[in-house]
Amino acid sequence: MDVFLVYLFVATATPLFLWVEHRKWAVLHIPFVIALWSAFIYYVAVPELGGWGHVTLWSLFVANLAFAHIAAFMLYAVPFIQKQKKKRSTTVRNF
Repeated sequence: MDVFLVYLFVATATPLFLWVEHRKWAVLHIPFVIALWSAFIYYVAVPELGGWGHVTLWSLFVANLAFAHIAAFMLYAVPFIQKQKKKRSTTVRNF
C-alpha cells in the first residue's frame, strides 16, 4: 500500500509537468488522477473492499501506469528518435 501511495503522489504531479508543453496530455490525465484518488479514499474508508473494489483499484492503477509510460515515450523518446534519424540522414548525404 505504501508503494501505491507514493505512486499516487507521483501520478498527481504528472499533469503539472505536462502542462507547459503538452496540455492535451495533461487534461487527458486529470480524470485518471481523480479516479485514482477516489478509489484510494474509498479503499481507506471501507474496511472490506470486495472483489470489484480491488479490480477497480488495480485497473485504474494499471491504466494510469500505461498512460504514464505512453506519455513518457511520446514526450521524450519520439523526439530523441527523430533527432537521431535526422542526424543519420545528414551523415549519409555527406558521403
